[in-house]
Amino acid sequence: MIELPVHTLIGRENREGGLLLCGLNHGYSKEDERQDAAGINRADPHKSFFSDGEVNDYPFRNRIVSWFSLWGYELARSSERAGSFERSIVQTNWLQTCSNNMDGINTQQACIENNESFFQTCEALKPSVIFFFGRELLWAFTSPALSIRVESIFGARKGETRWLQKDVYFNGKPRRRFRFGFQQYEKLTVVVLPHATGAQGVADDYISEFKPEMSAVIDMWWAKHKEKLTNHSTGTR
Repeated sequence: MIELPVHTLIGRENREGGLLLCGLNHGYSKEDERQDAAGINRADPHKSFFSDGEVNDYPFRNRIVSWFSLWGYELARSSERAGSFERSIVQTNWLQTCSNNMDGINTQQACIENNESFFQTCEALKPSVIFFFGRELLWAFTSPALSIRVESIFGARKGETRWLQKDVYFNGKPRRRFRFGFQQYEKLTVVVLPHATGAQGVADDYISEFKPEMSAVIDMWWAKHKEKLTNHSTGTR
């Protein structure tokens, strides 16, 4: 397999039908800036499973791991404990750029114009579920400009995006509301979530309120994917 623009080790479990986590770009923290100024090589050639705390210990990943726990899935953070579930998850970014914000940039249009690396990953891995962290990613994904490419990989789009917000209160005051989106294709389920680090005021109790919807998506995916992995390992169909 060609080298894909992903942060995760590709193996038997996630090579086809896995769960793809997709952010906007690589980000660029103050620490990244400091290391670049000092001439430090920030590239890490070692890849592992998504939730491996020894390899992928940074805010975006840690927040997503904590969200999974809020939905009822404690992801193992060591290679000794990680199983097929953890190894079926892949992390990538739509844009292969580094920045600490997208101010002044039409994010949807940028994704439409720079789509090749993302679709290269989709065509190679054919995920069954994609989590987009940022609604602009879905807007690009469902845009007329990309519909032919999307449907050539995942089949026809089924209906419109279903958007959900919930009323959550803390100490009698309403939490800031963020939208979750759910979109179906013939061979794919898409979920849109707030950005795991960029969204201001995303409270854990708000994220946990979506446990019924998120666990339904994850449970259905894992039941089918686990069966496929079992059949492949035993040579049955």
